[in-house]
Amino acid sequence: MATVYEAAHTVLPRRAALKILHGQLLRHPGMATRMVQEAAILEGLRHPGVVRVFECNLLPDRRPWIAMELVEGETLANRLYYATTLPAIEVAGLLADVADVLAAVHSSDVIHRDLKPDNILCTPTNGDYALRVLDWGVARLGPIGRLTLDGLTPGTPIYMSPEQATGVNVGAPCDIYSLGVIAYEALTGEPPFDGRTLAEVVYMHLTRAPVPLRERCSAPRELCELVGRMLEKDPALRPGAIEVRQVCRAIATAMAPYEAIEVSPEPGPVAGAARCRSANEPSLRRSPPGTSDAFAELPDGFGVTDMLPVVTRSRWTPEIGQVPNVLAAPRNRVIGPRAPRDQVAGEIILLDKPR
Repeated sequence: MATVYEAAHTVLPRRAALKILHGQLLRHPGMATRMVQEAAILEGLRHPGVVRVFECNLLPDRRPWIAMELVEGETLANRLYYATTLPAIEVAGLLADVADVLAAVHSSDVIHRDLKPDNILCTPTNGDYALRVLDWGVARLGPIGRLTLDGLTPGTPIYMSPEQATGVNVGAPCDIYSLGVIAYEALTGEPPFDGRTLAEVVYMHLTRAPVPLRERCSAPRELCELVGRMLEKDPALRPGAIEVRQVCRAIATAMAPYEAIEVSPEPGPVAGAARCRSANEPSLRRSPPGTSDAFAELPDGFGVTDMLPVVTRSRWTPEIGQVPNVLAAPRNRVIGPRAPRDQVAGEIILLDKPR
């Protein structure tokens, strides 16, 4: 949809990610408006797991651009490309963090509609939050914010909910379903449904039940059951984002004492630091004893994250004013691919030689 540049503010000591719509997409009705809508959605949301937007405007050729927060990290797609699967405790923490973001955006009547590993940026060294949920260009903003083009259903088929595939009753539960597909893939190394054609994948989402997680991995029973509920065909049977967040944080807390750790003998700042096992190390072959009882021992209000207040009512795309003439700026390099999967996805292109 766009080219993303790493840019530097000419006055403030700040870097930004500059997203500019591809020129050829101006011929497609609604694409420019969709990108401006993304800026409006980001402006209205207040959560550390959502990137901040600094500015939005038009170039002289009418292409919209968005300057937003630049966050260093690795997409979940890249992590799964190299590690294949993740430990159950990491998956539980990931689900809790993403569900925390969804709880905030769903309360503002915003639905992502394209949740997938490529759109989850893991930022373990960032002090604000452990991840960012990206790419809100196809999000639905309230009942009047539908910008679906004729004949198109926004989203990625492998992670698409049954109701989204049919284009009816699209709501917050479709994001929960997509998050369940992500969890299933992170635990087993494969999504619950995959096929040779789009029609085959959509048919599986509509008619087939996934193989139970308990038969494919050694994750705790509570986590397997939760993911199974998230993949229910009926949206009314799926848990809400708040429930997913609370249950996953309880699971991660219960599993923490049973995770294998080792102490570094080397002197220095990291001496004595405990390290969690990596994805390539042996995993626990059974659920930690007492996991079921851990939920009853948690204090009231466990899992509720303090967040900045969100807007009470979503705003529609603002009108863009007169484009200033002073837009000439030094050319910035394009952010290059970090892994082979990025190149295959085709979402980031390389124009200049990386430094």
